[in-house]
Amino acid sequence: MNWRQRIQITLIVVFVIALIRIAVIFYGRSHWTEVPKPQPASSSSYKVTLDDYVTPHKIFPYDIASARQELAGKTVWVHAGNQIPFYHYVASRVDPRSAGLLGPLEQVEIKDVIAQTVRGQKQAMAIFSRKEAAGEYAFSIGTLSQGSYEFSVNEILFVEDPHQLYGHWPREIWEAIDHHQIKPGMNERQAIFALGSNIRVSPGDYGNRTVEYLNAGKPVTVTFSDNKAVTVEQEAHQ
Repeated sequence: MNWRQRIQITLIVVFVIALIRIAVIFYGRSHWTEVPKPQPASSSSYKVTLDDYVTPHKIFPYDIASARQELAGKTVWVHAGNQIPFYHYVASRVDPRSAGLLGPLEQVEIKDVIAQTVRGQKQAMAIFSRKEAAGEYAFSIGTLSQGSYEFSVNEILFVEDPHQLYGHWPREIWEAIDHHQIKPGMNERQAIFALGSNIRVSPGDYGNRTVEYLNAGKPVTVTFSDNKAVTVEQEAHQ
């Protein structure tokens, strides 16, 4: 077989392969089934606002030393208001009897972070001072589990001033929040900043439901529509 015959055979083989490929493509197209388009999820009535674009700074300590480095000597604000118990800190020891709950957006000065067993569990305790009272106090920012600490700093604290983070809120809104009050027109986030995150909620979408703020024993019930408070009911305190 000379070289011309070899070239001819090669061209024939390539041509046959091309014909087969074209036939397969046309066959596949003629038997395609339309893939059903995904159905949109049930839409919520919630509308995105500037609040949703706020990204608070977060920290990620992994042991006592790193937590101390991140927090000692700094001012923080309580995110989970009326949920986090704090304790007296006297003579380098944490008194296991609760001294109260950290208030909504309470500003505290972190002095140190230590490891101490409280109520039978070893915890990372933030030592702090309060504007409202003299002395030193402590609250838990993490627990020891299987040889390593699990921290909850980002869930319970702001490490930046929320007044600046949410600087787009009007002055009158911030005045109400700082006085722990809810006024008609405030949204759910603002209400939590004012009265804390210890809440009970009715069925319904965020911003279109009734929320009871336990408010450290002074419950306030707020009904929201279109993420604006429309009724505010303060339970009579006996």
